[in-house]
Amino acid sequence: MTILRAAALAVVLSATAGAANAALVQSQTFTSDAAFLTYLANNGVTLPANEVFVAQTRSGNNAGNGTYEAGLHIPPGFTNVGPVGTPGQMVWGNNSGNNAWKNFSLTRTGSTITFAIGSYTGSWTNAAVADLDALGFRARSTGNGSTQIRNLAFDGTALADPTLDAFNSGIEIFVLSGIDAGDFTLTGQTRLNWSGSLPGNSQLGFQIKGIDGFAVVPEPATLGLLGAGLVGLGLARRRRS
Repeated sequence: MTILRAAALAVVLSATAGAANAALVQSQTFTSDAAFLTYLANNGVTLPANEVFVAQTRSGNNAGNGTYEAGLHIPPGFTNVGPVGTPGQMVWGNNSGNNAWKNFSLTRTGSTITFAIGSYTGSWTNAAVADLDALGFRARSTGNGSTQIRNLAFDGTALADPTLDAFNSGIEIFVLSGIDAGDFTLTGQTRLNWSGSLPGNSQLGFQIKGIDGFAVVPEPATLGLLGAGLVGLGLARRRRS
């Protein structure tokens, strides 16, 4: 009886420990905002209520003034207002298919998030940053061109099949969940491609959305073990009585 109770308790503790140190989970790729939002809703998340920040690059005017091309956005306005710090400007290129890849990074240190690409670096400190547990990656094209992202890595570990390529009025989105508390660094590369003049007004863009409150559902095997543990505890109690 004592052994059974101890074994059952070990199963419960193991399941609990596994939940506390959940492995990263990469969702399927969604091709519409509606599908993306539905996926989030099914996991307890509503935007913008659970949105912590938005880091983005986009097509602007390829100049040192006017429409920004890179920035870190915070509530309450998010992308409807200017980014944190001095807006970033970049020269994306001139010819379709010949634009250079640009390295970017997103780093959480305590309750501070820092986004860097090109000459732009923006940081924001808030308690909500320390609580975020998922990241949403969204590539968008609303005109003749494409937004591409590749070589995504989380703390040096490459994500599985992470390349996004939104082209000709397309959208590609996926979610990385299971992010534990603590510091992390995400790295990757992005570029914009188009024909003719650079499309303005964010026709091409890439966003990383910080998300809080994502419900990580235990794997079926873990649920089975947890159920077996609870049954074992019940049997032990009945035998003891």
